[in-house]
Amino acid sequence: MKGFFLATAVAATLAFAMPTAADAKVKIYLGLPHYGYQVGPDYRYRDGYGWYQDRNYYHRGRLSCGEARARVRHSGYRNVATIECRGATYTFEATRRGRDVTVFVNSRNGRIWRG
Repeated sequence: MKGFFLATAVAATLAFAMPTAADAKVKIYLGLPHYGYQVGPDYRYRDGYGWYQDRNYYHRGRLSCGEARARVRHSGYRNVATIECRGATYTFEATRRGRDVTVFVNSRNGRIWRG
């Protein structure tokens, strides 16, 4: 019986010592989640908010559509027209030795091949 009263007294003391909901400070951010530490190499720091994931990280190092088109031209193709510049492979139509061909360019390393 003595143990029960002791446990009740300890529980009551802890309950009053706990902060209430009115004491808690909650920050709500809409949009990108921010962290107090750098989670990975693609995370950037923003003053007043913390670390967030840079959504453009995986697009770094890619060729622009203009750079890829210039590489196709410098490889001996003429009349280069863009078909698509999205994703891992860019697609162009061009002329080489009088023939119309489809040319593909790897958007990361710039490798060119004919379709």
